[in-house]
Amino acid sequence: MEAYVLHLLVLSHVFMVPHLKRECEQNLESSFLTIDNVIDVFQISLLCDAPRLSLICHRMILSNFKAVSESEGWKAMKESHPVLEKEVLESMIEEENNKKERTRKINERKIYMQLYEAMEALVHICRDGCRTIGPCDKDFKANQPCKYAACKGLELLVRHFAACKLRVPGGCGHCKRMWQLLELHSRICSDPDGCRVPLCRNFKQRISKQSKKEEIRWKILVKKILRTRGIGIAPCFQQQ
Repeated sequence: MEAYVLHLLVLSHVFMVPHLKRECEQNLESSFLTIDNVIDVFQISLLCDAPRLSLICHRMILSNFKAVSESEGWKAMKESHPVLEKEVLESMIEEENNKKERTRKINERKIYMQLYEAMEALVHICRDGCRTIGPCDKDFKANQPCKYAACKGLELLVRHFAACKLRVPGGCGHCKRMWQLLELHSRICSDPDGCRVPLCRNFKQRISKQSKKEEIRWKILVKKILRTRGIGIAPCFQQQ
């Protein structure tokens, strides 16, 4: 049947034999579709009103574009149906752009998750203490397990921040990240008066003095971080 399946598909469409047409489509979808014939099948599926088959062909073309574009079927389509070739190329570009956008959003989401986890760890260190760092009124052990994945890295950052000689905004790169994290925390914290994170209240008071543009930028960042976590207010920043 493979040698005649395309002929049968056309005939079943022309003479309106639906059960034979479905059989041909199913065979093409499951067994007979290849890199070499996908362009021919794609064109025929469009002519024969076989939307499912045309969609499967289109996906195969996009997934194997380099190989398909070197096939004889593509060369023939380029000569006989340049408009269709243009549409396929445009859909290929759109698919690439969509893929890049999906990748960008995934990476962006990872960054927001990392920021949230870093702020969780910051609150944990300042409020409860962890391993070798924390408030002086807390009793903690160096070998105690910690449930916050970002805690170890943040512990190193806090130690650097405490000892750095260039600890000014815009100076040391590590300290700059720490300043940004402290300000980000203050914008999410719901209890600045009772918060044990350094400078939380100070940053809250500074908000009114910032430019409108900067304020909008911070609000967007906070909104995206909380949306990534699927919450309205971060529970670790509420009064306890």
